[in-house]
Amino acid sequence: MTNSSLPKTDCLTAAMLTVGQSRTERLRFTRDQVDTYCALTGDANAIHRDLEAARRRFPGVTDIVVPGGLIQSTISGIFGTRFPGDGALGLTFVPERFRKPVLPDEEVVVNFEITRIKGPIIELEMTVTDTRGTRLTSATAKVLAPDPAYRDWWEQQTQR
Repeated sequence: MTNSSLPKTDCLTAAMLTVGQSRTERLRFTRDQVDTYCALTGDANAIHRDLEAARRRFPGVTDIVVPGGLIQSTISGIFGTRFPGDGALGLTFVPERFRKPVLPDEEVVVNFEITRIKGPIIELEMTVTDTRGTRLTSATAKVLAPDPAYRDWWEQQTQR
């Protein structure tokens, strides 16, 4: 049974990918997403809900701060939906510290590049920038790409 309300996904096996291949995604987070994330994870840090707290920690900010974990988990979601896609499993995700805070409704650009493929394991380097190209953070990840049998199943499901 398929659920037509699920987002469209991709499903790329390691054999379909190449070192140097890249993808760019644009992300934006709302205050509602920040509130939901904090409620689900128990993150009660005041900088994520109180402007005064955010300003005391980061002078000059104009809004609360988007949790780094929300950004990281959204990036991990890209692994399992679009690059490499459905059936992929995140193995490791090692981010650097954010160089400046991300605020609600600010767009960030995530660039993914495959740096190594070893069997079904894809290694990626990611850079997160603001829309002016200023680097906010980077990360490395290892992802287990879906295998050909899973891709065959996925193709049958998407043709329904």
